[in-house]
Amino acid sequence: MTAIPTATRPSLSDLVTHLRRGARRVDRQAEVIAELQRSPLAPACLVPGIEHQAAAAIVRAGLPTVEHRRRTLQPRIDEHLFLDTDAQAGVRILACWDDRAHRVRMHVAEVGEPGLWHRIVVHFAQWEMSGRPVPPMVGPSRSAS
Repeated sequence: MTAIPTATRPSLSDLVTHLRRGARRVDRQAEVIAELQRSPLAPACLVPGIEHQAAAAIVRAGLPTVEHRRRTLQPRIDEHLFLDTDAQAGVRILACWDDRAHRVRMHVAEVGEPGLWHRIVVHFAQWEMSGRPVPPMVGPSRSAS
């Protein structure tokens, strides 16, 4: 008796289409990041939770189309990027420790469709009010750069 495969094999054209989509996504991400780097930063409210080690998983749980990246620019300055590539929107946050005030100060830039910064603030406020639950980390963290 011969077994008949139930799933079709992806064709070469499907593979090429998938690779092109991936390349376009990377290009769009690079464009959003470059635009964020050129945009002026403005003082912003402190958003508790953005500095959390599991920030990428927290963001993914509530804003599944948004990717979080974090990197340390200097010992007391962290840069956070929130990228919604599908909407071609992004938010850049510089979190800086202020020695005189003894607290973190944040500065923000937003590009693309407005509203992503607001969604981030609301998401982290809801996360804070629900007891700061940490979702399970699935796969490698995307916040490391």
